[in-house]
Amino acid sequence: MKTRVNLILTLAFALTTLMACEPGPKDIMIGQDECAHCRMIISDKPFGSQMVSTTGKTWFFDSVECLAAYELTGGLEQDRIHSRWVPDFESPDTWVNAHEAHYLYSDQLRSPMGLNLSAYENRRHAEANQNSYGGEIKAWLGVMQLVNEAWLDGRETIPAAN
Repeated sequence: MKTRVNLILTLAFALTTLMACEPGPKDIMIGQDECAHCRMIISDKPFGSQMVSTTGKTWFFDSVECLAAYELTGGLEQDRIHSRWVPDFESPDTWVNAHEAHYLYSDQLRSPMGLNLSAYENRRHAEANQNSYGGEIKAWLGVMQLVNEAWLDGRETIPAAN
């Protein structure tokens, strides 16, 4: 099962990379755009995330955990997801494909929804913040598992990511 998940994630990553030209991430209007999952107004730029469909429609989220929960609960069918984007915590204007990002899960770096996940373009920056704030570094699959266990009581199946 684990090998199958890894194969699916590898294939999904390759597909996402090939399709990454368009559509892509858009600017979030901080203080105006609403989270597609929890409906809160997005107010914290280093955490705002987004999902883009194969048709170019974009859904915004106020945190990495809301992005993951939206996907886990079937907010958009898997075959319609083009890409997922998270801001680099160190440079929030830089969008990183969610599958390529490194995530720090740390109670010392509070996120808007309280699961305390921050995203980084490279592992070195995630490790530097881990040294300062403690916590655990995760990949996207680990984020999905964490959200599933912490918020959804482990009842959702982790989807094959695009």
